[in-house]
Amino acid sequence: MLELVVFDVDGLMIDTESVWKDAFDVVGNKYGISNLGDALFSKLVGKRLEDEKEAIDEHIPSEIQEELLDEWREIGLRSLEREVPVKPGLYEILDFLEENHIKMAVATTTRRELTEQRLKKIGVFDRFDYVLCGDEVTKRKPNPEIYETVLKKMGVTNKNALVLEDSVVGVEAAYRAGIDCIQVPDLIAPTEVQEKQTICIVRDLTEARDYIKENRV
Repeated sequence: MLELVVFDVDGLMIDTESVWKDAFDVVGNKYGISNLGDALFSKLVGKRLEDEKEAIDEHIPSEIQEELLDEWREIGLRSLEREVPVKPGLYEILDFLEENHIKMAVATTTRRELTEQRLKKIGVFDRFDYVLCGDEVTKRKPNPEIYETVLKKMGVTNKNALVLEDSVVGVEAAYRAGIDCIQVPDLIAPTEVQEKQTICIVRDLTEARDYIKENRV
């Protein structure tokens, strides 16, 4: 019996990934690095810290890394302060889960301040029973700690929970926690690994809602 659905945030509920990718193009053009978004972003999103460092070293000269990345963060944050783009089907899947009395939680690597700010801006923060953020756990995804903590807090077993994720590391974290996962890929296409670690891969949250309706409720 499905008791709990756990949501990631960036790339799943809100379209932050295209914002950060575009910000790379802006700063890349300023520093004479063309198509930096296409070249670098896919190697950063949802990856381990050591992989991120390797990708940055590959595409950005060391002498301008700090300055460029500071400007990139500033551009991205300013953009998200102006507008937080919502992923299609978000409000509908939340309505569906509420109507069926299924608890909802958030498990994101983003820190608490930004998570609350963005979820409140799109009017969904108070709809979740529990929100756990990256600065409130000791290990990042793909470590399963964040999902295991949510289960413990909510008093739900892994067999009665479901995770919605967009990223490779998020899918792996859910898999290692023993929780069924539906992947809703964003900018990065899934691989055979994600196909094995998920119960299905869908195009958007509307399809995720339909799968839950047909198979888990």
